[in-house]
Amino acid sequence: MKLTNLELVNFKSYDNLNINFSDNLNIFYGNNGQGKTNLLESIYVLALTKTYRSLLDVELIKFGENEASIKGKIKKGDKIEKLEVIFSKNGKIIKKNYKKIKKYSDYISNLPIILFTPDDLSIIKGAPAIRRKYLNIEIGQLDNKYISLLNKYNVVLKNRNEYLRTINKNLVEDSFYLDILTEKLVDLMVKIHEYRNEFINNLNKNIGVISKKIIEKEVYIEYEFHKVFLEKNKKEALINEFKKIKKKEIFLGSTLLGTHKDDIIFKLDGEDIRKFSSQGQQRGTILALKLAEIDIFKAKKGYNPILLFDDVLSEFDINKKNNFLNFIDKDIQTIITTTSLNSINEYNLEKASKYYIDNAKIIKIDEVEGHEQGERK
Repeated sequence: MKLTNLELVNFKSYDNLNINFSDNLNIFYGNNGQGKTNLLESIYVLALTKTYRSLLDVELIKFGENEASIKGKIKKGDKIEKLEVIFSKNGKIIKKNYKKIKKYSDYISNLPIILFTPDDLSIIKGAPAIRRKYLNIEIGQLDNKYISLLNKYNVVLKNRNEYLRTINKNLVEDSFYLDILTEKLVDLMVKIHEYRNEFINNLNKNIGVISKKIIEKEVYIEYEFHKVFLEKNKKEALINEFKKIKKKEIFLGSTLLGTHKDDIIFKLDGEDIRKFSSQGQQRGTILALKLAEIDIFKAKKGYNPILLFDDVLSEFDINKKNNFLNFIDKDIQTIITTTSLNSINEYNLEKASKYYIDNAKIIKIDEVEGHEQGERK
């Protein structure tokens, strides 16, 4: 799968952009604040309909404009698909092949992407909710049924918490409805747990080998969940566990057991990476994590995802930069931003399509003649 063309209208710093991508390595370089990150962000939004930053949809619209759009052409074998996301002050519209898509879960997974940004260190350093969000995004791209399960789970969880508080305030005496909500929640959490467990197991098949090449240490991901999930009959065991903590949940007005409590821990040569590692090792671990996803996507979807790396090269020495570029399969479309080409070796530069960005203007660099060509998009 390849992203062949991208069109932006009034998206953040871009007023009007129309650009074609190479099927392999694309490098966008320029000073900070010129639009490199905004370009990658637009591809992310095209894939997932929302930004990875803490922004509202309306904040993606260029200042002073009323509407923004992102359009992309996707090549899957001999087939071309067209995706579109439109933002306005009235809401968001998503389309596939010009037809409106009503459900978010029906759109996700059309354009599988793997993104690496400097902020991804929060996957290691941040709260468990950040790591659950990571799992949800990646698994959701692999199978949109997971998104549907997750949405249902969140609705049932919200209703259950509200009912627990209602019982706590003595507004109802009968807890029969609580038992119904608990059974629904258990059914969903068992399925979600299975998805997450499979994904993490598959990551562990790859991440150790990759991390050894990047940071010369072996990384392992430990999935942390309630021990009751280890029981043979998970559903029955979970329901029994909920019975044991029923009074405590009513007192606190909150659901104390479930996949909304899950976490993952990164181990570096057997030690918790948060306690026994440098920032460089942590950054290398995140890079290995993202690269470990590639084979999972290919096995599940039948094609490679698109790799997006925002300023990943600046954090590594010259050898690690080029080892990373050499590691990427030539059949995987990769889009990288960087502030300079100086530390990239000649071999990797020759196989890449290079673009210079200045004030949201993009100029493609001709690989043969060695001169700049193109015009403002």
